[in-house]
Amino acid sequence: MSVAAVLACSYSVVLVVLAVSLGFDWATGRGTVGNLASATANRGVSFFICACIIGAALLVSGAVTAWRGRRGLAAIIPLAIVAGVGAIGEPIDIANGNSLTSNLIGGLVLVAAVVPIVLFLLPRKNSPK
Repeated sequence: MSVAAVLACSYSVVLVVLAVSLGFDWATGRGTVGNLASATANRGVSFFICACIIGAALLVSGAVTAWRGRRGLAAIIPLAIVAGVGAIGEPIDIANGNSLTSNLIGGLVLVAAVVPIVLFLLPRKNSPK
């Protein structure tokens, strides 16, 4: 369980860094996110920033509950979303002829999401009383 909890916390750090960098670019007008002109696109960015923060909170909450010996269901939810999107997106990327580097990075992200899910779902060893 401790390995899954550490992996979930690592994902939460990545989500917080992503949310902060998107928010910074959006606030300062840098990059693609900073140059959005439509209100719909800006709502999408704000939704994605909030989703990243909520996902990070769920990952930490699930990691804490897993560390205490329970299942860690709260962490499984955002990881399953990443795994589901990756399971759809990676074959599409491969079929579209993306570079090998891009496919390997996507595959590693997918594996990094699936491994904690599997570890959270494995049966636990009963502790001696």
